Amino acid sequence: MSDLQIPEKVKTWKIGPGPGNIQSWNNYTDNNGAYLFCETNGKYLTYKKVPLGINLDFISDSKVYKTHFRLPDGTERDILSGESVALGIGGGEAFLRYADRTAGINLEWSNSPVFEWRLLGGQSGTPIAYDSLIAIVNDKVEPALDFLVYFDRLPGMGDVGWTSSPDFWDKVGDLAEKELVDAAKVALLAAFA
Repeated sequence: MSDLQIPEKVKTWKIGPGPGNIQSWNNYTDNNGAYLFCETNGKYLTYKKVPLGINLDFISDSKVYKTHFRLPDGTERDILSGESVALGIGGGEAFLRYADRTAGINLEWSNSPVFEWRLLGGQSGTPIAYDSLIAIVNDKVEPALDFLVYFDRLPGMGDVGWTSSPDFWDKVGDLAEKELVDAAKVALLAAFA
């Protein structure tokens, strides 16, 4: 997987603030995590009450540090590009997992860590520096793993989705980029099998 090229269209996230590398930790306390910045819209993804779909949306405040990660073996260390992690935002029912829903992105909250996410930045198996552009992948998206992306939805829903979300590519309008993203997903499926 080390020579796998991740298309720029899906490398839209920065986790910070730095310096150093993105870390896993087991004892998140309120606002003592990291931010999850979206390069596409210049805002920060966090827990936010919305009328439809999962309570996630973007804010302008860079001082909200609610994003945190866990590793399956429970160690606290640098996260390596491509390894499986649990993604949490906030405390309590903080962990995100793939789940069908009728409105918005197919995600739900979980009390327990769910190890179905991967951060892709730099060469596979190497630490990922804070504030570097990365792609975020969920292994459980149906019909196949997919990239978490900014997706301009109807008012009242969080503006996140998958590259396989209905109308995503119609809104993006770049079919050449779609081919690159689809090829990357096929390569990732083979690499993570």
